[in-house]
Amino acid sequence: MKTKLFKSLLVAIALCGLTTHANPSDFSVIYNRMYNDYLTNPSKSSVESLLQKMDDQGRFEGINYSATDGSPRKHVQNLISLAAAYQNSENSFYRDNDLKKAYLLSLKYWIETNNQATNWWYRYIPYPKELSKSIILMALEIKKDKVLFDKTIKYLRWSYENSVSERLTGANGADIIIGSLTASILTENDSQMMDFKNKMTELLSIQSVEGIQPDYLFAQHCGKGRQLYFTNYGKEFVNSMMYYLEYCNGTKYQSPGVDLLQDLFINGVQWIFYNKNYDPNNSGRYNSSDQYFNQIKGLSDRIQKLNGSKKAEIKKACNRIAAGENSLTGNRMFWRFDYMINRRTNYMVSTRMSSTRTVGSEAGNGDGEYNFYSGNGTNYLFVIGNEYNRDYFKKFNNRQFPGITAEQDDAKLPIPNWGENASNSNSYAGGVSDSTYGACGMILQRRGITAHKSWFYFDEEFVCLGAGINQTDGKASVYTTVNQCNINGKVQYSVKEKMDILKDNAKIKLPDWILHGKVGYFNLEPSSAFVLVRDTNLFSLNIDHGINPTEGAYAYVVKPGVETVAEAIKYSKNTPVKILMNSREAHAVRHAQLNLTEIVFFQPAKLSFDNGKTIEVDAPCALLWKEKTGEITLANPLCETKNPDVIHLKVQINGKSAELSFQMPTGVKAGSSITMKL
Repeated sequence: MKTKLFKSLLVAIALCGLTTHANPSDFSVIYNRMYNDYLTNPSKSSVESLLQKMDDQGRFEGINYSATDGSPRKHVQNLISLAAAYQNSENSFYRDNDLKKAYLLSLKYWIETNNQATNWWYRYIPYPKELSKSIILMALEIKKDKVLFDKTIKYLRWSYENSVSERLTGANGADIIIGSLTASILTENDSQMMDFKNKMTELLSIQSVEGIQPDYLFAQHCGKGRQLYFTNYGKEFVNSMMYYLEYCNGTKYQSPGVDLLQDLFINGVQWIFYNKNYDPNNSGRYNSSDQYFNQIKGLSDRIQKLNGSKKAEIKKACNRIAAGENSLTGNRMFWRFDYMINRRTNYMVSTRMSSTRTVGSEAGNGDGEYNFYSGNGTNYLFVIGNEYNRDYFKKFNNRQFPGITAEQDDAKLPIPNWGENASNSNSYAGGVSDSTYGACGMILQRRGITAHKSWFYFDEEFVCLGAGINQTDGKASVYTTVNQCNINGKVQYSVKEKMDILKDNAKIKLPDWILHGKVGYFNLEPSSAFVLVRDTNLFSLNIDHGINPTEGAYAYVVKPGVETVAEAIKYSKNTPVKILMNSREAHAVRHAQLNLTEIVFFQPAKLSFDNGKTIEVDAPCALLWKEKTGEITLANPLCETKNPDVIHLKVQINGKSAELSFQMPTGVKAGSSITMKL
């Protein structure tokens, strides 16, 4: 309470020198909030150390000021400590004259030197954004030197005024505005603040390129195709937006985008979290499932405090994220990213495809250089929650992302720098969802391999099919990776109903099932050769299609929650799913208990059932058929690439036929699902 009172008194005194208004203005309100947010209490020893390291020009020992790698950034971070110590009444350096002189000298050196890093990002974002904190705290002292104050304002404004339009998008755009906000507050520049408000309002709207997409996930670095990127750039976007909304709340400069920010968490972000881990597909080049959990948890705590219209929903969503609570169930197709998530209370699974419209995870600045295959149908499965955390991405085989089909050679793979070489050469990638169930598929055409791949999501299991797997001029076997994850206990398997425990790596012809980490994998393809790998770190399960396969195929069921051999045996003998078709024309699976048929049509085709039923479509599509209710949900996996106005469907049952004409969504909604009833 004492610290808070001192802060308020200090800010009140400071504001007297910053505004000519008799009553608190919007500028003073915003300034007050920023000041209180930035005022910390650094230790006496840390401040003493900084002063000892400073020379008579204001430079700090240990910083290479001629470096262009961004490392001089430490200078502006040191300035924050000096300013906070000077202004905090509980600090031993409070209002110390020598400290004030040292700060002003060091600020002057930084402004006049104007370090320029090779990577544009430093000068445009962290340099002004972090420098703003100390400038807010020391504003009164800086204003006494008009020349220094003017140079400081110019320094902060430079990044916004010199940004090309491509940089003022998504997280980068929000960060650049936050870096320049201080300059406009301290000069009480209404026109600049209104410009920021308009730009923030624009950023806090549904985007077609970078930012929050119509399916409520986040895109960034989309120069080579739409790229899924929430847990790094999306997180930073939300953070900067939150600061702006918090600082400007109740003023004329507030942006009306609170509801959209909350919709992002309700309809998107909470779907990617399971047991305090998140789907690595969202992490861009910073592959991880838990690295940024605490930061996103912090954002979810803050976002609940905003005055949006969905208080109950946002509270529930954010509590799920923070507590690792997995009550959220259902299926979501994020059609803008060729990406599907299926959730039940005991597992979460995702499929990330790529097309001519989208890319897998990028590389850049030395990060993510192994991401070439990340968009080949990556199929992460969470049951325990720690399947891909810790050092997984430092140990894993990057030709065996879970779910992908790829050659296992040792040639150097292309590095997908900024999305280059990260897309698929075929435009077919997408799926259908009725919010409870879903199916998705892709035609893979990458690095000499073609394959038709699909995933069918139900309640207790999901089915994975592959057909038309071909390669010429290959040098090594082509694998489809069923899963590769952190090791969790023993690996058990059965061949012709004879159970064994894996002791060494093995190639197993025609297994009945494999059991590891509370997951059962059940083979449905009579000619599959499975390769099992178990070491101290990783479990890897692959299907070997051989060198230069011709019309290769696979079919398997994955059932999360299988913990014992007895459960595996029971399920293997009474699997409720049946494959109706697995060809280059179509993939189709029927679930007997749910009376649900899911189909991925890669081309116009007709599917016949054993009981005489048929279903026929006149265009490529993915669909769900709930046989009891007659509901059919359909989507176009070609999305905006080739989107017919209408897709016609014909069903025959007991000699009677029915036809449906699906009016397909257009524009940014192309690829989303619609439902009709027979």
